[in-house]
Formats: sequence, structure tokens, C-alpha cells
Amino acid sequence: MATTQSSASQKIQELELQIRQLKEDAVLELKEKLISARRAVADLEHELEDLTGKAAPTGIIRIRARHESIADEDLKPRILEIFALNGKNGLNAKQIAEAVGQAPIRIRTFLKKYPKVLKRQGSGPGTKFFLP
Repeated sequence: MATTQSSASQKIQELELQIRQLKEDAVLELKEKLISARRAVADLEHELEDLTGKAAPTGIIRIRARHESIADEDLKPRILEIFALNGKNGLNAKQIAEAVGQAPIRIRTFLKKYPKVLKRQGSGPGTKFFLP
């Protein structure tokens, strides 16, 4: 009975090892296909470049920039620091976001959640914020 359990567990280990090896082989095969596809695209771009005389666009165009996540407790001092440096004439959400390194929507939601942090003037796109 003990030998059948040990042989069964040994067989399970062998099968798990075989599964891992097959997965690794599949990943390597996909990577090779990706490399060959990229080479084919590069060849086609060079061919297009030769025919038109213009350089083909290279690289990936980023549609949206990623920003680090930041807690509200950390965001408030950063916003106040920006206003202390150059907020004399007021700033809109986009300007604050660029200075802090966050998305404008993040700044707007923060200011909606904490309306007493900054004084709001205007409405819509022309909204400017000032120190209270």
C-alpha cells in the first residue's frame, strides 16, 4: 500500500514536471513567433521606406501616460506646495496635475472630495483654483 502511494506521488511529480516543461516550451515558441513577426514588420517597413522615400513611423505611440498612485494625505501637501511657489494668479486642474505629476481627473476628484482645500472661481473648463 505504501509503495503504491509513493509510486503514485512520484508519478504525479513527474507529470507536474512534464507540464511545467511543456508550458516553458510553449512560451519559448510564442516568443520566437513574436520575434519573427517583428522582423517581418521591420522588413515591410524598410520596403515601404524604399518605395516611398519616407521614413516609416517607428515605435509605439502612447495614448495615455501612467501616473503613480498617491494617497489623498500625500496629495494635499504637494498641491499646497505648488500653490505656494506659483499659484498667485490661480491655477486650473490641468496645470496643478502637470506640476504634481498626476492626471487632471485625479486632481478634480480630490478637489470635489475636499472643497475647502482650495477656493474655486469660475465654472467648466475655465475654473481656476486659489488658496483660501
